Amino acid sequence: MSAEVWRQAAPLHCYLMDTRNQGLDNRIRGIIFDLGGTLMYFDGDWDEKAHQGTVNMAAFFRRKRVQIDEAMLVDAFKAARRAGWIQATRGGREVTCSPSMWTALREAEAPPEAFALVPEAVRVYFGPEEAAWKPYPDAKATLKRLSQQGCRLGLLSNATDDALIQRLVNRLELRPWLSPVFASANLGCRKPLREPFDLVLSRWNLPATSVLMVGDTLNADILGAHNTGMPGVLITADESLSNHEHRETIIPDATINTLSDLPPLIDAWR
Repeated sequence: MSAEVWRQAAPLHCYLMDTRNQGLDNRIRGIIFDLGGTLMYFDGDWDEKAHQGTVNMAAFFRRKRVQIDEAMLVDAFKAARRAGWIQATRGGREVTCSPSMWTALREAEAPPEAFALVPEAVRVYFGPEEAAWKPYPDAKATLKRLSQQGCRLGLLSNATDDALIQRLVNRLELRPWLSPVFASANLGCRKPLREPFDLVLSRWNLPATSVLMVGDTLNADILGAHNTGMPGVLITADESLSNHEHRETIIPDATINTLSDLPPLIDAWR
Protein backbone atom coordinates (compact mmCIF):
# COMPACT_ATOMS: atom_id res chain seq x y z
CA MET A 1 0.00 0.00 0.00
CA SER A 2 1.31 3.49 -0.80
CA ALA A 3 2.53 5.85 1.91
CA GLU A 4 -0.31 8.23 1.02
CA VAL A 5 -2.92 5.55 1.65
CA TRP A 6 -1.41 4.70 5.02
CA ARG A 7 -1.21 8.36 6.01
CA GLN A 8 -4.82 8.96 5.13
CA ALA A 9 -5.97 5.75 6.78
CA ALA A 10 -4.79 6.83 10.20
CA PRO A 11 -7.72 9.17 11.02
CA LEU A 12 -10.26 6.45 10.29
CA HIS A 13 -8.32 3.89 12.32
CA CYS A 14 -8.42 6.27 15.29
CA TYR A 15 -12.10 6.91 14.72
CA LEU A 16 -12.88 3.21 14.77
CA MET A 17 -10.85 2.67 17.90
CA ASP A 18 -12.64 5.56 19.66
CA THR A 19 -16.10 4.19 18.89
CA ARG A 20 -15.02 0.66 19.78
CA ASN A 21 -14.27 1.95 23.27
CA GLN A 22 -17.97 2.81 23.51
CA GLY A 23 -18.82 -0.89 23.25
CA LEU A 24 -19.69 -0.93 19.54
CA ASP A 25 -18.59 -3.52 16.98
CA ASN A 26 -16.92 -1.40 14.30
CA ARG A 27 -15.28 -3.91 12.01
CA ILE A 28 -15.84 -2.98 8.37
CA ARG A 29 -18.55 -5.47 7.38
CA GLY A 30 -20.10 -3.62 4.47
CA ILE A 31 -18.93 -1.31 1.67
CA ILE A 32 -21.15 0.96 -0.41
CA PHE A 33 -19.68 2.02 -3.75
CA ASP A 34 -20.47 4.90 -6.03
CA LEU A 35 -20.56 3.90 -9.71
CA GLY A 36 -19.28 6.56 -12.15
CA GLY A 37 -15.73 7.62 -11.36
CA THR A 38 -15.44 4.81 -8.82
CA LEU A 39 -16.17 1.45 -10.45
CA MET A 40 -16.32 2.74 -14.02
CA TYR A 41 -14.87 5.63 -16.04
CA PHE A 42 -16.19 7.70 -18.94
CA ASP A 43 -14.32 7.14 -22.21
CA GLY A 44 -15.23 10.13 -24.37
CA ASP A 45 -16.38 13.74 -24.33
CA TRP A 46 -19.35 14.15 -22.00
CA ASP A 47 -20.97 17.11 -23.79
CA GLU A 48 -20.55 15.46 -27.17
CA LYS A 49 -22.19 12.22 -26.01
CA ALA A 50 -25.07 14.09 -24.35
CA HIS A 51 -25.68 16.14 -27.49
CA GLN A 52 -25.56 13.04 -29.70
CA GLY A 53 -28.05 11.35 -27.42
CA THR A 54 -30.44 14.29 -27.69
CA VAL A 55 -30.19 14.31 -31.49
CA ASN A 56 -30.73 10.52 -31.58
CA MET A 57 -33.79 10.91 -29.36
CA ALA A 58 -35.35 13.48 -31.68
CA ALA A 59 -34.62 11.29 -34.70
CA PHE A 60 -36.25 8.36 -32.91
CA PHE A 61 -39.59 10.16 -32.90
CA ARG A 62 -39.22 10.84 -36.62
CA ARG A 63 -38.61 7.15 -37.28
CA LYS A 64 -41.79 6.43 -35.35
CA ARG A 65 -43.62 8.83 -37.72
CA VAL A 66 -44.36 11.33 -34.97
CA GLN A 67 -44.79 14.82 -36.40
CA ILE A 68 -42.72 17.14 -34.23
CA ASP A 69 -40.33 20.08 -34.58
CA GLU A 70 -37.03 18.32 -33.86
CA ALA A 71 -35.00 21.48 -33.27
CA MET A 72 -37.59 22.75 -30.79
CA LEU A 73 -37.67 19.37 -29.06
CA VAL A 74 -33.87 19.26 -28.73
CA ASP A 75 -33.69 22.77 -27.25
CA ALA A 76 -36.60 22.17 -24.88
CA PHE A 77 -35.18 18.86 -23.69
CA LYS A 78 -31.74 20.32 -22.99
CA ALA A 79 -33.33 23.17 -21.05
CA ALA A 80 -35.50 20.77 -19.05
CA ARG A 81 -32.50 18.60 -18.21
CA ARG A 82 -30.53 21.62 -16.99
CA ALA A 83 -33.44 22.83 -14.87
CA GLY A 84 -33.95 19.36 -13.43
CA TRP A 85 -30.28 19.05 -12.51
CA ILE A 86 -30.31 22.41 -10.71
CA GLN A 87 -33.49 21.52 -8.83
CA ALA A 88 -32.14 18.11 -7.80
CA THR A 89 -28.75 19.33 -6.64
CA ARG A 90 -30.28 22.14 -4.61
CA GLY A 91 -33.07 20.16 -3.00
CA GLY A 92 -31.63 16.65 -2.88
CA ARG A 93 -34.70 15.17 -4.58
CA GLU A 94 -34.00 13.51 -7.90
CA VAL A 95 -35.59 14.79 -11.10
CA THR A 96 -35.59 11.84 -13.47
CA CYS A 97 -35.11 11.95 -17.22
CA SER A 98 -38.65 10.96 -18.16
CA PRO A 99 -40.40 14.05 -16.72
CA SER A 100 -37.84 16.24 -18.49
CA MET A 101 -38.76 14.56 -21.75
CA TRP A 102 -42.47 14.97 -21.07
CA THR A 103 -41.88 18.68 -20.45
CA ALA A 104 -39.94 19.00 -23.70
CA LEU A 105 -42.63 17.18 -25.67
CA ARG A 106 -45.30 19.50 -24.30
CA GLU A 107 -43.26 22.58 -25.15
CA ALA A 108 -42.66 21.23 -28.66
CA GLU A 109 -46.43 20.65 -28.99
CA ALA A 110 -45.97 16.97 -29.70
CA PRO A 111 -49.04 14.87 -30.53
CA PRO A 112 -50.45 12.51 -27.84
CA GLU A 113 -48.88 9.38 -29.34
CA ALA A 114 -45.39 10.76 -28.62
CA PHE A 115 -45.82 10.46 -24.85
CA ALA A 116 -46.38 6.72 -24.99
CA LEU A 117 -42.92 6.40 -26.56
CA VAL A 118 -41.08 8.17 -23.73
CA PRO A 119 -39.56 5.04 -22.06
CA GLU A 120 -38.04 3.89 -25.36
CA ALA A 121 -36.95 7.43 -26.25
CA VAL A 122 -35.16 7.75 -22.88
CA ARG A 123 -33.16 4.60 -23.62
CA VAL A 124 -32.23 5.97 -27.06
CA TYR A 125 -31.12 9.23 -25.46
CA PHE A 126 -28.81 7.47 -23.03
CA GLY A 127 -27.35 5.20 -25.75
CA PRO A 128 -24.16 7.18 -26.54
CA GLU A 129 -23.46 7.82 -22.85
CA GLU A 130 -24.09 4.21 -21.93
CA ALA A 131 -21.63 2.94 -24.54
CA ALA A 132 -18.90 5.29 -23.27
CA TRP A 133 -18.79 3.87 -19.72
CA LYS A 134 -16.01 1.34 -19.17
CA PRO A 135 -15.12 -0.64 -16.01
CA TYR A 136 -11.86 0.15 -14.27
CA PRO A 137 -9.46 -2.72 -14.99
CA ASP A 138 -9.31 -3.71 -11.31
CA ALA A 139 -13.04 -3.29 -10.55
CA LYS A 140 -14.18 -6.90 -10.77
CA ALA A 141 -11.10 -8.35 -9.12
CA THR A 142 -11.41 -5.89 -6.23
CA LEU A 143 -15.09 -6.62 -5.69
CA LYS A 144 -14.41 -10.35 -5.77
CA ARG A 145 -11.59 -10.08 -3.25
CA LEU A 146 -13.63 -7.91 -0.87
CA SER A 147 -16.53 -10.32 -1.09
CA GLN A 148 -14.18 -13.19 -0.26
CA GLN A 149 -13.03 -11.17 2.77
CA GLY A 150 -16.60 -11.32 4.05
CA CYS A 151 -17.77 -7.79 3.20
CA ARG A 152 -21.29 -7.00 2.06
CA LEU A 153 -21.07 -4.88 -1.10
CA GLY A 154 -23.67 -2.51 -2.51
CA LEU A 155 -24.02 0.50 -4.76
CA LEU A 156 -25.53 3.98 -4.50
CA SER A 157 -25.53 6.14 -7.63
CA ASN A 158 -26.91 9.61 -8.22
CA ALA A 159 -28.51 9.14 -11.61
CA THR A 160 -31.60 10.34 -13.46
CA ASP A 161 -32.55 6.94 -14.87
CA ASP A 162 -32.62 3.76 -12.81
CA ALA A 163 -32.82 1.48 -15.85
CA LEU A 164 -29.56 2.96 -17.16
CA ILE A 165 -27.74 2.12 -13.93
CA GLN A 166 -29.13 -1.42 -13.84
CA ARG A 167 -28.08 -2.00 -17.46
CA LEU A 168 -24.58 -0.67 -16.80
CA VAL A 169 -24.09 -2.88 -13.76
CA ASN A 170 -25.14 -5.86 -15.85
CA ARG A 171 -23.06 -4.96 -18.93
CA LEU A 172 -19.95 -4.26 -16.89
CA GLU A 173 -20.45 -7.64 -15.13
CA LEU A 174 -20.52 -6.14 -11.63
CA ARG A 175 -23.88 -7.60 -10.57
CA PRO A 176 -22.57 -10.80 -8.92
CA TRP A 177 -21.01 -8.84 -6.05
CA LEU A 178 -23.38 -5.88 -5.60
CA SER A 179 -26.64 -6.04 -3.67
CA PRO A 180 -28.46 -3.77 -3.43
CA VAL A 181 -27.92 -1.58 -6.50
CA PHE A 182 -29.77 1.67 -5.83
CA ALA A 183 -30.06 4.74 -8.05
CA SER A 184 -31.46 8.07 -6.90
CA ALA A 185 -33.85 7.94 -9.86
CA ASN A 186 -35.63 5.04 -8.20
CA LEU A 187 -35.24 6.17 -4.59
CA GLY A 188 -36.26 9.77 -5.23
CA CYS A 189 -33.45 11.17 -3.06
CA ARG A 190 -29.81 11.89 -3.80
CA LYS A 191 -26.53 11.68 -1.95
CA PRO A 192 -25.53 13.45 0.32
CA LEU A 193 -28.95 13.08 1.97
CA ARG A 194 -28.75 10.27 4.50
CA GLU A 195 -31.93 8.49 3.34
CA PRO A 196 -30.22 6.45 0.57
CA PHE A 197 -27.48 5.32 2.97
CA ASP A 198 -30.03 4.42 5.65
CA LEU A 199 -31.86 2.24 3.14
CA VAL A 200 -28.72 0.17 2.54
CA LEU A 201 -27.96 -0.06 6.25
CA SER A 202 -31.52 -1.23 6.88
CA ARG A 203 -31.27 -3.83 4.11
CA TRP A 204 -28.05 -5.19 5.59
CA ASN A 205 -29.07 -4.70 9.23
CA LEU A 206 -25.67 -3.21 9.99
CA PRO A 207 -24.70 -0.15 12.06
CA ALA A 208 -23.35 2.86 10.19
CA THR A 209 -19.94 2.60 11.85
CA SER A 210 -19.36 -0.86 10.35
CA VAL A 211 -20.10 0.23 6.76
CA LEU A 212 -17.72 2.18 4.52
CA MET A 213 -18.61 4.49 1.61
CA VAL A 214 -16.21 4.60 -1.35
CA GLY A 215 -16.66 7.28 -4.00
CA ASP A 216 -15.04 10.02 -6.06
CA THR A 217 -17.02 13.05 -4.86
CA LEU A 218 -16.56 14.90 -1.59
CA ASN A 219 -19.92 16.71 -1.61
CA ALA A 220 -22.00 13.62 -2.42
CA ASP A 221 -20.20 10.43 -1.42
CA ILE A 222 -18.05 11.53 1.51
CA LEU A 223 -20.45 14.12 2.91
CA GLY A 224 -23.33 11.66 2.60
CA ALA A 225 -21.36 9.03 4.48
CA HIS A 226 -20.53 11.47 7.25
CA ASN A 227 -24.13 12.67 7.42
CA THR A 228 -25.06 9.06 8.15
CA GLY A 229 -22.28 8.38 10.66
CA MET A 230 -20.29 6.27 8.21
CA PRO A 231 -16.58 6.56 7.36
CA GLY A 232 -15.85 7.62 3.78
CA VAL A 233 -12.97 6.82 1.44
CA LEU A 234 -12.22 9.08 -1.51
CA ILE A 235 -10.91 7.45 -4.69
CA THR A 236 -8.90 9.71 -6.98
CA ALA A 237 -8.45 7.57 -10.11
CA ASP A 238 -10.89 9.90 -11.92
CA GLU A 239 -11.63 12.45 -9.25
CA SER A 240 -14.62 14.77 -9.64
CA LEU A 241 -13.78 18.38 -10.55
CA SER A 242 -16.31 19.55 -7.96
CA ASN A 243 -13.96 18.37 -5.21
CA HIS A 244 -11.82 21.50 -5.56
CA GLU A 245 -14.61 23.52 -3.95
CA HIS A 246 -14.82 21.29 -0.88
CA ARG A 247 -11.29 20.20 0.03
CA GLU A 248 -11.09 22.43 3.09
CA THR A 249 -14.52 21.56 4.47
CA ILE A 250 -15.18 17.88 3.64
CA ILE A 251 -12.33 15.64 4.73
CA PRO A 252 -12.37 11.95 3.77
CA ASP A 253 -11.34 9.40 6.36
CA ALA A 254 -8.92 7.91 3.83
CA THR A 255 -7.84 8.47 0.23
CA ILE A 256 -6.89 5.80 -2.29
CA ASN A 257 -5.62 6.10 -5.83
CA THR A 258 -7.12 2.93 -7.29
CA LEU A 259 -9.63 0.28 -6.30
CA SER A 260 -6.77 -2.18 -5.80
CA ASP A 261 -5.68 -0.12 -2.79
CA LEU A 262 -8.95 -0.83 -0.98
CA PRO A 263 -8.60 -4.50 0.14
CA PRO A 264 -5.25 -3.96 1.91
CA LEU A 265 -6.67 -0.82 3.49
CA ILE A 266 -9.59 -2.83 4.89
CA ASP A 267 -7.14 -5.47 6.14
CA ALA A 268 -5.15 -2.76 7.93
CA TRP A 269 -8.25 -1.55 9.77
CA ARG A 270 -9.32 -4.99 10.99
